[in-house]
Amino acid sequence: MTRAKVDTHRDERAKRESQIVIDAERKAREEKTARLRALRLAAQPSDETGPANSNKEGGNQRPTNRTITQSG
Repeated sequence: MTRAKVDTHRDERAKRESQIVIDAERKAREEKTARLRALRLAAQPSDETGPANSNKEGGNQRPTNRTITQSG
């Protein structure tokens, strides 16, 4: 049985080229994320310091307008 001829130089070149594209896309995505994060942080009121003041602890939650009715 004969093996198919494999062009290793072509494969290596394709891997290098694809890695260049992947790295460029990753860099662009990270720059976009950093830019959007900066915009989001700039848009927040300055008195909030970040995730520590979230609604998870229940202190900042607004009361709801729902009324609870008891049927019976």
